[in-house]
Amino acid sequence: MKPWTIIIITILVALLVGGGVFSWTKIISLTEKIYELERNYTALQSSYGSLDANFKQLQSNYNSLISNYNSLDSNYKQLKSDHDDLDSKYKLLESDYESLQLDYDKLEERVSALWISNSQLEAENKALKNTVDQQKRIIDQYEKVPHSYYSAGGFTRHPNTWGELTKFLSLEFVLPKNYQLNVFDCSESAAYLEWALENAGFQAEIATGRTPWNPTSGYHAWVIAYTQEYKVAIEATALTGEFNLLFLLVGRVPGVITYNDPLIPNSKNYYEGYDHLFQNIYQAVRNHMSVEEWNWWDGFWGFK
Repeated sequence: MKPWTIIIITILVALLVGGGVFSWTKIISLTEKIYELERNYTALQSSYGSLDANFKQLQSNYNSLISNYNSLDSNYKQLKSDHDDLDSKYKLLESDYESLQLDYDKLEERVSALWISNSQLEAENKALKNTVDQQKRIIDQYEKVPHSYYSAGGFTRHPNTWGELTKFLSLEFVLPKNYQLNVFDCSESAAYLEWALENAGFQAEIATGRTPWNPTSGYHAWVIAYTQEYKVAIEATALTGEFNLLFLLVGRVPGVITYNDPLIPNSKNYYEGYDHLFQNIYQAVRNHMSVEEWNWWDGFWGFK
């Protein structure tokens, strides 16, 4: 029995004996209530013990959670610090990337421009190579022309007048050989005549074009001479010894074709119908890319 229970019973007994106030029945009732209160107290004490144990367990769990929280909070702060540091580095890297991207774009533009420039240079180089090859072929052909071509002499120098030209064609000049197709034909004859006229002091050019007297029959070569007075067309193939004599017998200058020549059909074509006028042998060779049409000098006049 609890001490405070004994004290209560003692007080009740003393009151009963001393005062006669309470009856025995009331004492028993009170006693029962005391026992009930004691049982309730015991039950409450047991519940309190259980609640206290639960509280202590909860307190322990709380302390553990607080410890975990503090640990997690510390980790979070460290992670946040690391995140902020990485974010700062990321922004720097992003700025560097944007700068590098701009540089890359510029370089890509330069590369594209360089590729275009390279393609243009390759095309130009190819064109230059073709030009160089062409020039080399021309030079190779030029080398086949005698180096002393226009300074060989062999003819008396004349003033560049119509009278001197008629004298030269009538008395001094004769083709070195008769016409021979593909050997000494109109092109070789014209080249020889132009060479002779230049060496004799006259100004002359080689003309080429459709056959003047019959444009449908093919191509032809002749000579245009320029005296102080006239532009003179000369049919080179007519300047063999036989034709020279024939021209002289009929009172004409050998080889000369007048603009409206009564003996030559379409004679004006000698003055207007040419496709090219070559100032010298080199222009003629360049135009044909070959010396073969003009090389009258092979085996003649000391040329080799």
